Amino acid sequence: MSAAIPLSPAEAVVLLKPNVANGLKAIKVTALLLLSKGVLKLEQSEKPGLFGSKKVAHLRIAKEPPDLPADAKAVVDIVRAAQADDGRLPELVKRASKMWGAACLRFVTELVRPLLIARDLIAEKQLLFIRVYQPTPAGEAERTRLEADLAKARDIPSVLKSDPARAAAIAASLGMVLLLDDTLTRQFKPIADALRVHRPPVDSPPSDGSLDFGSFDLSAFDLPALDTLDVGSFDAGFSGGDGGGDGGGGDSGGGS
Repeated sequence: MSAAIPLSPAEAVVLLKPNVANGLKAIKVTALLLLSKGVLKLEQSEKPGLFGSKKVAHLRIAKEPPDLPADAKAVVDIVRAAQADDGRLPELVKRASKMWGAACLRFVTELVRPLLIARDLIAEKQLLFIRVYQPTPAGEAERTRLEADLAKARDIPSVLKSDPARAAAIAASLGMVLLLDDTLTRQFKPIADALRVHRPPVDSPPSDGSLDFGSFDLSAFDLPALDTLDVGSFDAGFSGGDGGGDGGGGDSGGGS
């Protein structure tokens, strides 16, 4: 079997459904990866409400590595713009839509799809007046791998109850795939807790200090950020624009 092709989370989102311009989801999973790498940080504030106060999530830049991939750099640019108006997640979604169009369709059509085409993982086809995107043989092999890994990942919440060590081993082996299923993001805290207790041995980080944006270590999240994610405020911040998870924006494969 051929080795897995390193993909960014945004590339994986689009490769799984190449004709669905799910821009907000691609941005969300990229932001989650950047949180795990310490490039972004998640903060909370208390906002007065009708029945007491509620927690509000804010996303901010913690550091800016010079070697960010194009999709990650675009998300950092969105966070930077949102910081000017306190960085609340709804403001981030608003800024993202301003930069990349309604439902952030152009994040996929102008940025992520071209990356996949350049890597020979998807190809553009013209059917009458419609452009469609199909995985190449290499892309189809990787998409099949992603779907199989997602199936394993979706078993993690039930395995956690009976065998936390096994659940931790599965999570550690799947890495970035954990970002691709919205139901798993709501399980980040118990999965991370299991990883901290039953963490399998891992390779050392790159000696040159560079960041590997194709990997994901859930246990690297700090607990306050995980607590915020656990109550769903991160997902809720993105749900208003992307139809709640996999809905996204279908562009019917049309031009950008």
